[in-house]
Amino acid sequence: MSFFPRHWIRGCGVGLLISLLWLNPVQARILGDSRDGEVLVRLNPVSGATIADINTTFGTTTLEAVPGVPNLYRLRVPDGQDATTLAATMTADIRLLYAHVNHISRPPEADPRGSRAWGGPDPTPYHNQYAGAMLGLAEAHAITKGAGVVVAILDTGVQLDHPALSAAWTTARYDFVNNDPTPEDTANGIDDDGDTLIDETVGHGTHIAGIVLYVAPEAKIMPVRVLDSDGSGDDVMIAKGIDYAVNNGANVINLSLGTSDKSDVLDDAIHRATANGVFVVSAAGNENTQTIQFPAAANCSVGITSVGPSDVKSSFSNYGSWVDLSSPGESIYSALIPSGYGWWSGTSMATPFVAGQAALLKAIRPSLTAYDIAALMRDTAKDIRDQNDGTDLGRGRIQIGASVTRLNQGGILPDSGGLISSSCLVGEPAGTATPTPRVPTATAIASITATVTVPVTVIATPKPSATPNLSIRVRLPLVWR
Repeated sequence: MSFFPRHWIRGCGVGLLISLLWLNPVQARILGDSRDGEVLVRLNPVSGATIADINTTFGTTTLEAVPGVPNLYRLRVPDGQDATTLAATMTADIRLLYAHVNHISRPPEADPRGSRAWGGPDPTPYHNQYAGAMLGLAEAHAITKGAGVVVAILDTGVQLDHPALSAAWTTARYDFVNNDPTPEDTANGIDDDGDTLIDETVGHGTHIAGIVLYVAPEAKIMPVRVLDSDGSGDDVMIAKGIDYAVNNGANVINLSLGTSDKSDVLDDAIHRATANGVFVVSAAGNENTQTIQFPAAANCSVGITSVGPSDVKSSFSNYGSWVDLSSPGESIYSALIPSGYGWWSGTSMATPFVAGQAALLKAIRPSLTAYDIAALMRDTAKDIRDQNDGTDLGRGRIQIGASVTRLNQGGILPDSGGLISSSCLVGEPAGTATPTPRVPTATAIASITATVTVPVTVIATPKPSATPNLSIRVRLPLVWR
């Protein structure tokens, strides 16, 4: 475990055009932090130990038994002790499955005026942007528009009364930042993360929701707020949000957020979701680096990076063998607060195109597993290696129309996923209950006559694990010009 926490959980939107400030070291800010004095531990049920036993050994105090997750606890470390150092010591205790700090983000994003552009109330560019033709949305919408599928957006919340989105919300919704049932995407006027910027990611969740509905206009959106208006959230908030989405009927979960530190808590939550039949998609991040990011690189999540209209890697996009697929993420026009639209760029914007694609596929064949969906996306993706001089951007750029058409034709599904592990379809670490898959209402498609089941004995190649890195990572601000 790194003694310099490098965790960031945030919306991934950045400006399309990068100024020379990218090269200015004076503008650098160090990424990463954790909840002051907190560690997360999960008891090994085989050991028979209680959390009281752990507290006695390490002098910790229980702050919370995390609801719905057996044996997971949030603890306060003793006064004067460093949480990262204590967590590293606790990992050697065989009574624990794992221990790590409760990571929190401090996203060093540019001022909103520099990272996005307001478009006003005009919806015309929303319906007529390059991504639609690039992905074959007209072809897909002739077959299905995603009716009967629920996509959960775990983000900064949404503008609940946005005129273009309000009819799409599910009644199931929650705010894990304020612990109330109103996940409103609003500013609080406070610099919560101490980076001298105020409310820099307000509108992020609203923008993501609009992209999902652009792809799957008849899907329902479950808004779950796990990031504050500065883009800050922690492991517990996000894990609770994932479990909430699963327990309330989500079929797809969009995570336009990430971390450079592997989180066992988030890994377990995503495993539970996938085993429950939920497809989880995550943003790869905007640091233009090969450094592995989570949950995009997790075995049970599909990680998405960004390309532009010519299928060339976006200047900000992360890349590497841990990335699964590419999607358009430059200058995407979508809903934005207050009650209008705007352009925003980033792997955050690339990710909901894939969430919408999953919704369309689930609408046609509700029995599809996450493994099936990922395999179909992979097999119908466009090879863009020639456009990118060997830069690893995953298995290709998604083609939504091609994947929907192939599934609609009723053919045999690909026999191996390669993007997520088949082990994600069963069980969950540490003895949680056997999951019950969640199946949406099927869209009526006359040509679908049978369901083909892929044997789960096929083992997909797991994604690479992160190697601990003790260096301090910095990110320089991006500015729109």
